[in-house]
Amino acid sequence: MSFPSACCNTPPVVANYTAKGEYGKLGDLDCYFAGVKGSKRGLFINYDVFGFHPNVLQLCDILGSVGFYVVLPDLLRGVPLTMPDLGKPEVLKTFMQNAGSWKTSEPAYVQGLEYLRNSGATSVGVIGFCWGGRHVATALEKLDGLVGGAIVHPAMITSDDFGKVKAPLMALPSKDEDMEMFKKGFAELKTKPFGAQCRLESFEDMTHGFCGARGDWADPVIAKRSRDAIHLLVTFFNDLMPN
Repeated sequence: MSFPSACCNTPPVVANYTAKGEYGKLGDLDCYFAGVKGSKRGLFINYDVFGFHPNVLQLCDILGSVGFYVVLPDLLRGVPLTMPDLGKPEVLKTFMQNAGSWKTSEPAYVQGLEYLRNSGATSVGVIGFCWGGRHVATALEKLDGLVGGAIVHPAMITSDDFGKVKAPLMALPSKDEDMEMFKKGFAELKTKPFGAQCRLESFEDMTHGFCGARGDWADPVIAKRSRDAIHLLVTFFNDLMPN
């Protein structure tokens, strides 16, 4: 396994975090960058529906601190959803048809992945949270050259999606996701040539969003479990990305 020390020493998450990365642009798209540009290991992060939340920025910084170069694009272009929006079916429908659609996000994926490769990354992966997990599954189906992807408390995934991916996948569902559906999907994944590299870990003691914007990282239990999830992300991508 590559980078064993990083796997064993994933930094803990903290509350009241001040971001350490840098803001910049790819074309007209605002982005957050973490880690050392020029790293051979690149990660593209798809945040949840709440946008540039401090928890997500902290996660990017942690991944950057253990050897990855990370790009987090503002896919929702400064207009994230709010908690009240989640109770409005018409708002969610409009979101998925427009700002949250793969058609809208795909150019940013292509641009971000190209940027990572042009910056020196020879291995590139993708990570998605909530709705971003659906995009990661689509990226692993439609975009070439990805070493793998990870989805954390993913939303809008069906068991059929797993059969379409073309690279290793790790899923970290919470207690609010349909674990039986994930088991069914991963049973199919295991039949693929890369099936042995796929991983399914249930966080059945955590609610949806614990490792993203909804996570109360001032709570020591949630902070620990978020650190556990990040540790799994580091281990998964270290195994997929050679030195």
